Amino acid sequence: MKLEPQIEKLYQTLDRELDNFPSGTKFFSTRKLMDKFKCHRGVLDEVLDRLEANRLIDRIPQVGIFSRVTRRPNAHKVLFAVPDWPSEMTLEWNRMAGSYAETHEGWKLCSVMLAPEDGKVSSLSVDGYDAAIIRMPSPNVSRADMQWLASLSIPVVLLNADTGSFEISSVRSADANGATLACHHFYRCGHRKIAVVQSEPHTLLPEKRISSFACSAELLGIRLVKIDCMTVSGEYAQYKAYLGMKQYLKEHGGIADFTAVYAVTGEAVPGIMTALREFGYELPRDISIIAHSTELIGKFYHPALTAVCVDLGAEVEAVFSGLASILDRQAACFQTEVPMKLVERDSVRKLTPNERI
Repeated sequence: MKLEPQIEKLYQTLDRELDNFPSGTKFFSTRKLMDKFKCHRGVLDEVLDRLEANRLIDRIPQVGIFSRVTRRPNAHKVLFAVPDWPSEMTLEWNRMAGSYAETHEGWKLCSVMLAPEDGKVSSLSVDGYDAAIIRMPSPNVSRADMQWLASLSIPVVLLNADTGSFEISSVRSADANGATLACHHFYRCGHRKIAVVQSEPHTLLPEKRISSFACSAELLGIRLVKIDCMTVSGEYAQYKAYLGMKQYLKEHGGIADFTAVYAVTGEAVPGIMTALREFGYELPRDISIIAHSTELIGKFYHPALTAVCVDLGAEVEAVFSGLASILDRQAACFQTEVPMKLVERDSVRKLTPNERI
């Protein structure tokens, strides 16, 4: 959900104010904060909840508010902009980045929401920041936005976006490599006809995954069935995947003429599984499935999801180590592609030669 501007503004203000209160010292009282910053109690409560959730303060009833801030006052202040409808993968990345900044001296991470209706990334204010990390609402960054980013006096790192010939740093996962890992794993397990479910809008990232999977399938002699859920930006991937798979099965008399499913994103998996089960299929006995996901998400599905996963820890490390090299004047910019990894769980069954179709 998009944060109200006054909540976001007060959060940033109190976040900066906490630099003056070493860990363990008593912060301003609620009444003092309301008087000092002229804010409504409801707004302040939401901000304090968020500060406590981010482990910047402790609140002890009837005693007061205490700082937990251990960062140095001269830490690099980094703007961290993320879409206001973050996926599970983005949320997990955010948690890991926050943990990194908290446990490594020299970093102060300030999160803001980037709404698609703002139109341009140039709507962000970078005043007072030493660097910026931006996960764009769409991987299709406009030339005007790229020109604005390249003109900034602070280093910028884009996450999972193509920066072309612009001297802008980027860190992204090797999605083509991940799709290839998935295809080869299916092949080793005996699957020769696979449904490819596109439950995301037709943007660069899902198209890259599908294209790479299709190229590997052709080389291995695997036949593909394309199920396009016709999802557009802002729609719910789980539900669209459910509708897409259900419609395909209806049109084919309830017969799944494939032994496995490759899902472009892990968010679609529950919808796909539900549709298959409604038509009497058991997973993975009848249909196996692999998706792009995170290690945290996939293990909670039933069956636990075999997935190609982004190495989020490696991405976070690459971002901060790259920024450190720029701020220390050891580099001008950097481009890092982090390999993906296959995490094997329970959602893929190995077929016998007689079971292959």
